[in-house]
Amino acid sequence: MIYILSLLLVLGLAGVGYQMLQQVRRDTVRKRLELNVSRSVNTRIIDPTERLMKKNSKMVQFSDLLDKNIIAKFITIVLMSYAIYYIDKSGLYAMGGDVLMLAILAVVALVIILPDQIKRNVIKRRVKSICRDLPFIIDVMAVCVQSGMTVENSLRYISENTSDINPDIATMLERVMLKSEVSGINAALEQLYEEVPASEVGMLCTTLQQSIKHGSSIYLVLNDLSKEMRAIQLLAVEEKVASLSAKMTLPMIGFIMLPLLLIIAGPGLIGMASLWGK
Repeated sequence: MIYILSLLLVLGLAGVGYQMLQQVRRDTVRKRLELNVSRSVNTRIIDPTERLMKKNSKMVQFSDLLDKNIIAKFITIVLMSYAIYYIDKSGLYAMGGDVLMLAILAVVALVIILPDQIKRNVIKRRVKSICRDLPFIIDVMAVCVQSGMTVENSLRYISENTSDINPDIATMLERVMLKSEVSGINAALEQLYEEVPASEVGMLCTTLQQSIKHGSSIYLVLNDLSKEMRAIQLLAVEEKVASLSAKMTLPMIGFIMLPLLLIIAGPGLIGMASLWGK
């Protein structure tokens, strides 16, 4: 057990040293580029999509904390290692020395690699949820515009009343309205596309910017846009359905063709084996 704790301590110190070396390199690059904005040692560049999703997802917050904090990783590794050691010594599940070492090394690898993958998967899934619900939001926006609201008022109304449908969309539009009050609606829409770099969001931002710039009627444009988004989503579903036949080839060969071949050729092979044995 002493060797295991020593190994964990060495890994933790190596991770801290690597993190400090990377920070020194980043500071050197900043000084060479003569950045005007001073940054502290612990400041890092945050992905806009990650910053948006952290407001509504506890999983993204926890995985980001565990991914970026070396101390949190070290504490998690130590606690999980002690849990595995307790399970082995208490007799709940007996493990040998080699299996115990492999389990601890697996814990170290999972704590180092898994948080970033979980964060990316959660962000990807929530962006897909935004793209899936966006046609409905566009239909509501079209109804608001047709009733006499401006684009800004319709966005504010949707951001205040869609948190139960999709909290990410509500937060996204709320940030658009806050940005528009400071820099205007065009800058807010540009920031929106930077935060959620999806094709559907880009189509919405481009449509709103063109309508605001040219002063054209936006009701019909929004209706056409929602229909186009639904058509794109339908094509994506049809593409997945069409690819199922190719994906099912190997399972069909493994679970249907091989057993059928054994059933057909099995008696003949058994008869030939018995004949050759005599």
